[in-house]
Amino acid sequence: MANPIKSYLRNLKNQKLIYIITIGGFAISLAVLVLIVTYILEEKSVDRHLPNINKMYRIRQADGTAQIPQRIYQTILKTAPEIEELCLINTNGTLYGYHGEKKSAKVISTNKAFLNVFSIDVIRGERKGLLESKTDVLVTESFAKKVFADKNPIGEVLEFGNKEKKEVKAVIADPPQTSSLKYDAIFNLNQQLFGSTRGYNEESYKMFDAIFVLNPKAIPAKTEMKIADILIPYEGYKETHLKIQPFKEVYFDVNGNNDQFNHANLGMIRLLSWIAIVILLLAILNYINLTTAFNNERHKEICIRKTSGARNSSIFWHFLQESYFSCFVALLLGIGIATLISPLFEELFNREINVFDAIKTPQILLAISFIFVFVGGLTGIIPALAVTKFNPIDLLQRNVRLKNSNIRGVYNTVQLTVTLCLIIGLMVIIKQIRYVKTKDVGFNKEYLLEVGLQGKTNHKADVIKEKLLKHPNIVHVSGTHGMPFAIYSSGSGSWKNDSIEYRIEDIAHLNTDTSFLSTFGLKVILGRNFRQTDKDVCIINEKTYKYLQLNNIEGKTIWGSKVIGVVQDFHFKKMYTELGFIQLRYNPEEISHLNIRISGNDIPGTLGIISHTLKEFEPGIDFDPVFYDDWINKMYQREEKQAKAIKIYSLMALILSCLGLLGLSKFSAVKRTKEIGIRKVNGARISEILTMLNKDFVKWVAIAFVIATPIAWYAMNKWLENFAYKTELSWWIFALAGLLALGIALLTVSWQSWRAATRNPVEALRYE
Repeated sequence: MANPIKSYLRNLKNQKLIYIITIGGFAISLAVLVLIVTYILEEKSVDRHLPNINKMYRIRQADGTAQIPQRIYQTILKTAPEIEELCLINTNGTLYGYHGEKKSAKVISTNKAFLNVFSIDVIRGERKGLLESKTDVLVTESFAKKVFADKNPIGEVLEFGNKEKKEVKAVIADPPQTSSLKYDAIFNLNQQLFGSTRGYNEESYKMFDAIFVLNPKAIPAKTEMKIADILIPYEGYKETHLKIQPFKEVYFDVNGNNDQFNHANLGMIRLLSWIAIVILLLAILNYINLTTAFNNERHKEICIRKTSGARNSSIFWHFLQESYFSCFVALLLGIGIATLISPLFEELFNREINVFDAIKTPQILLAISFIFVFVGGLTGIIPALAVTKFNPIDLLQRNVRLKNSNIRGVYNTVQLTVTLCLIIGLMVIIKQIRYVKTKDVGFNKEYLLEVGLQGKTNHKADVIKEKLLKHPNIVHVSGTHGMPFAIYSSGSGSWKNDSIEYRIEDIAHLNTDTSFLSTFGLKVILGRNFRQTDKDVCIINEKTYKYLQLNNIEGKTIWGSKVIGVVQDFHFKKMYTELGFIQLRYNPEEISHLNIRISGNDIPGTLGIISHTLKEFEPGIDFDPVFYDDWINKMYQREEKQAKAIKIYSLMALILSCLGLLGLSKFSAVKRTKEIGIRKVNGARISEILTMLNKDFVKWVAIAFVIATPIAWYAMNKWLENFAYKTELSWWIFALAGLLALGIALLTVSWQSWRAATRNPVEALRYE
């Protein structure tokens, strides 16, 4: 092995640029690959810590709704006795108080089966009888330490919400990092401080996520058949069936509504998976392309070896050993680079990445081993097989030339095609994000903020509103239960008008007061606004009015509420869906948020006034105002992260393409040294030499642009289908990407071309 290493180091000294390009590019790609695979494997491990994971299922409606009514709980257990444990879950944030101090906590409302379904470890206290009393609370170990320090929490009393006092019965283990369900404390199901409801005409149901453990001998499909029609007898569920979903799929199910679990950014995982494969293939192609090109040009060395009596097998193994050594160096550098750039990816993935722990996993070790064997073997075998066929005289006279330049052109065209697709995709995503952020939402979002009511402020909305409006910088205040873009209640049902039945599958319900329209800057186009003396009345939006084909609203009632007005349409959902139906209900008694419009003068001082006013009623309130324009901008963080990922990988693909072009431009210049010398002796100008050397690279960019354009157009059209409101795929995006790629390609190769074109022709001819 000493001889191949010595030869390798000698070649490294003589061809520094080529080795930097080949090894450096491959190492960077391997580093990124390790980081991506680490993230994907961690995502795949979520919830796999649960002992019952292969027996756990979630009940959901056929339309994808993740929750079911509480009232069918016992019916399910009677219908399907093979269900061993069934728990109902609802989560929310609430204030807790201990010795006068109040802070926020995430709490689960559930039944005692939860402890067995999720295999909860009880660290302190007795397991028997837990979650049976309405006044019990279980707290996690970290929550207990934060609140009680070293004091024994068993028997201590905590105050939740307004005045709900609960006694700590047990301390349980924290949910692991790999859990899709996070919480600080657990309540009894029937003593919930919160909950989701779903209305159907004038019926209303409490909704929960339902998770169960199935007997190992039971057949899931048969259980699903048993419970499928349980919902049908209930109002509003005549066309709905129940289905069951393996719990290990829940984290990756991004289509559920009103879900209690954290979910993967499935789009990001798919994007990263594809990009990881593409970047790796580009890196391998680049590495093989440049390495084989360089090895095929080692005529003098091979000639000396052959004339000295070296056998073909000896040369073959020499090339193979060098190749594996070079690949090994790239792997070591890749691990080092991955460690250095991991903070950049931690921000992108929103989690800590330990490279050295990651490379110990069997999946990554297997992937690295395969890459090492495959790439190292291929880059050694291809040139070795080529040179062993030639005789020393041909090699000495340089009658052997690179015959696979067309293949190398194909390699570069593929690299440039991928780069162009990524650049176009990045530009479209940025354009779409800007579009949805700046699109008119139908109400005035400037200087409008929302504050969640907590603790004692929950039932003091009217008094707080009155005090706030005394300050000149506070223009309007409106109380709502939920708010636009965060609707807490919805329903569906049928409605008759002139013997014609209209069915609305999803209409948002928003409880509010008389100030909602003025606070949000909405206009009443028919009828009137709410009055304080109103009872059981509602205002509908223009879309609902038109859908129901109402000619007027006189005497019209929708699901128990008299229609007194029609308001202009406004967006209350993200731009993924079309503008929907909404029913504004006058119910100032049920308020969860205050929506406050300020003047814009002295914003910090105004926020201080709001905070001080709220703390008069609840000193421990966690004052966290959110401006609507900032909130709307943050709604598209998933797309912004995708754009950031594509930006990183576009840069990666661009670097690989440039490295490939740089390496091949050097080989092209060396290969045509004699031709350049003769042309210069005969009076050729430098510009003519540059044109001659660069035209092949321009051709590759042109071909790549022709291939990339329809691919990128199709891919981005599919991506834009996720949005009901979307930007256009403008022609200038494709043109700009093509010009950018052409400019970068020319800048990359022109350096080598300029060196070749300005070389003394006498030296060029002496070279031959």
